[in-house]
Amino acid sequence: MLAAVTVLLLVAGLLIGPFKGVGHAAISPTTVSLTFDDSNADQLPAEQTMKAAGLHGTFYTVSGWVGMPSYLTLANLQQIAADGNEIAGHTINHPDLPTIDPQEQLREVCNDRVNLINWGFQPTSFAYPFADADTTETAANQCGYNSARGLGDVRSPASCRRCVVAETMPPPDPFYLRAPDEVDATWTLATLQREVTQAQNGGGGWVILTFHHICSPTGTTACPSDLSITPTVFSQFVTWLKGQSSVGTTVKTVQQVIGGPFKPGVTINPPPPNTTLQNPSLETTDSTTGFPKCWQAGGWGTNTVAWANTNAAHTGTHAENLTITNYSSGDAKLLPTLDQGTCSPTVVPGNTYNLSVWYKSTGTTQFALYYRATNGTWFYWTSSPWFAAAANWTQATFTTPAVPAGANGMSFGLALITNGSLTTDDYGFLPGTAAKASSAAPAGIQVIGAVSPVSMGAKVHVHSHAKPLIPGAGKIKPHTRILVPEPSPGPNAKSNT
Repeated sequence: MLAAVTVLLLVAGLLIGPFKGVGHAAISPTTVSLTFDDSNADQLPAEQTMKAAGLHGTFYTVSGWVGMPSYLTLANLQQIAADGNEIAGHTINHPDLPTIDPQEQLREVCNDRVNLINWGFQPTSFAYPFADADTTETAANQCGYNSARGLGDVRSPASCRRCVVAETMPPPDPFYLRAPDEVDATWTLATLQREVTQAQNGGGGWVILTFHHICSPTGTTACPSDLSITPTVFSQFVTWLKGQSSVGTTVKTVQQVIGGPFKPGVTINPPPPNTTLQNPSLETTDSTTGFPKCWQAGGWGTNTVAWANTNAAHTGTHAENLTITNYSSGDAKLLPTLDQGTCSPTVVPGNTYNLSVWYKSTGTTQFALYYRATNGTWFYWTSSPWFAAAANWTQATFTTPAVPAGANGMSFGLALITNGSLTTDDYGFLPGTAAKASSAAPAGIQVIGAVSPVSMGAKVHVHSHAKPLIPGAGKIKPHTRILVPEPSPGPNAKSNT
């Protein structure tokens, strides 16, 4: 009788306990979040694929890019939200936050959220550009978000093989959510499935997958291999993922997992008008970037660039040298940091400005100009005529056209557009004459208000991700939003005067 009771109890345990197939671990409850970065237009068909399967995702939105060519429009975002998806924040211009001024970090995070709120959304989730947290990892919290996502801290094909197989619920740090590396063209259906099954078989948890482009063919300018997956693979994965509900796997937005209330927007005022260049003689070095403080490297196209600080200066003890090899297209240049006003000088629509820089070069150069719209977005503006190579220190000068309507900031650099070297020092920026404003900049959202400064510390998360480059030379179309690859003018193209 005891033996019979024992057998019955064993059978009952099998019936009510977690299923274990022969040679298989138990399936643990797992939650998957499908997240999408950067507001790329090819995410809209992917959202429709999810909609057909009854799944929802989180769309981390760069507000300054909305409505630009190849990006989602405001109407697209409204449709995505109406379908039950989450609209979340991803900064105004997608900067690498720890490399910019602490107040600039807050402006990028907070004012981006204000932009989204003004459009009618209720953003509660944030993702760090390049997975690099702000200096203290407090900006997202200060700006009213309930969470912030990183990348590369969960076991995935290319890295972190000893990491956790999933984020825990609740997470130990909601303002640096752990996630696998971003999905790219090397990820197959089996790769995506494995990110889920290793969590299911490893104790469960939260798997936050990150997509950028869903496009084909991969490996093209519009569909870069390091940021893309094909619609076919994405659709196959969505179908498979929907079927995982039978083993207790659910698909939720980030907000559905994190919870918490929607908080009012927090606006960070722009700094006082900055009518002069900061660090124009390049004497002070930024210990974070290695470049002169308030200056950044820019460039685009197919070429190899090397940067070096040199004491062979025009004045003082520092100048900046760049060398281009393997030139096929594009340029490279040093620029006042494209920020919200701490480093980039303020301009007045309709006015002209006199630019100058001392240089030595073995190749052809020209000024490339950018302007900032009122919602904080940066655009390529125009380029100067070419300047010839110069063995000795020579001053290049250029008077800008009238500043476009709606612009409130400017950046510029002397660009090297051939193989060779260029050393620059002693930049100049002086108001010219008032004139009628040129064509209007794209409309933006005027950011107003104030908030107390945040105390900054030293905690930083850094992961290695390719940074986009900045166009600007030759025949690039004016009013083109930066960080978008542009067609090459070629070394023999006529200058854009």
